[in-house]
Amino acid sequence: MRVKRKNCLFISAFFLLFAAGCASTVKITSVAERTKDGELLLKWEVSPDQEGSINIYSSQTDGDISSFTPVKTSNISDQVTVINPSSPDIREFYILKTTSAYSGIVADRIIEMGNIKNFRDLGGYFTRSDQQMKWGKIFRSGDLSSATLYDQERIRRLNIKTIIDFRSEKTAGKYPILVHPNIRKISLPIIPMDTEKINEMMSDEKLTRSDAIRNVQDSYIGIIENYKNEFAEMFNILTDENNYPVLLSGSLGKDRVGLASFFILYALGIPQNIIIDDYLLSRQTIDVLTIAENVKTKPEYFQEAVTALMSVNHAYINYTIDYINQKYGSIDSYIEKELKLTPGKKTLLRKHLLYNQ
Repeated sequence: MRVKRKNCLFISAFFLLFAAGCASTVKITSVAERTKDGELLLKWEVSPDQEGSINIYSSQTDGDISSFTPVKTSNISDQVTVINPSSPDIREFYILKTTSAYSGIVADRIIEMGNIKNFRDLGGYFTRSDQQMKWGKIFRSGDLSSATLYDQERIRRLNIKTIIDFRSEKTAGKYPILVHPNIRKISLPIIPMDTEKINEMMSDEKLTRSDAIRNVQDSYIGIIENYKNEFAEMFNILTDENNYPVLLSGSLGKDRVGLASFFILYALGIPQNIIIDDYLLSRQTIDVLTIAENVKTKPEYFQEAVTALMSVNHAYINYTIDYINQKYGSIDSYIEKELKLTPGKKTLLRKHLLYNQ
């Protein structure tokens, strides 16, 4: 995640900087990563290089900058420090500050769950105009039907109000979502890349890796062409502030949810390379090796095909991007004309999802 110094957005009595510091070209790039032991690694780079100290502040909310309190001071040259969160179940936000610059708000993107795969926060990214997307507004995940009580409590603590379920009606009926009944569940079924469809492809033991890649690419184009109304309705839901926070959910949360996330981030003005990185992050959050273990007695070519089906790939998203650009002129044109995200709706979307400048 690229985290840059914001225009004097977060200035308060606590974070007061000299005017010269605010106008500085110094930038802090930072990311938070959770370790297997439950600790948090805060990593940073300060550009241009400089010596001195970097101060770290934390808060349990990103809505009130005055609530951030100092937790640690490190040397800029260390570039990483370990933070012990106050509780493994309470999410914390961080700001890093030097004498001349400070970061945007930093948080761990991947949220560990018991049985839910690929659960993560879509926030924190920066637009091309240097506005940061709010944390805790849109989450994405895989199947919620096996959620443990711990998972359900974590979802409740994230204050999620609306779940958009992209699974087919057949799959949703067979594997109902397990969350608190007060959370609104909206079904926007998209058939390609559903559990049933993937199982159908996996039943063909003649399937090769190249076949699998081609099938996924074709499925993505099928989604682009045949489910415009579902994506348009998704944007309608996202333009209503009362629906937030929202969770986008699918089977593995990598394909239909991946495309939905791509369109949302693109509409907000996030750079395309950052959006692709977010799409590829499913490589870290889905244990493909465990899935492939189930077919280890099958021929190697079939194991490779299953791995291709269960993972994300540059070949999938780049193929889709090229297709949209060639047929519709640009992704912006596709989103505006085909998904009905008018300039007015886009303004509302950015109002709800970007921190104010």
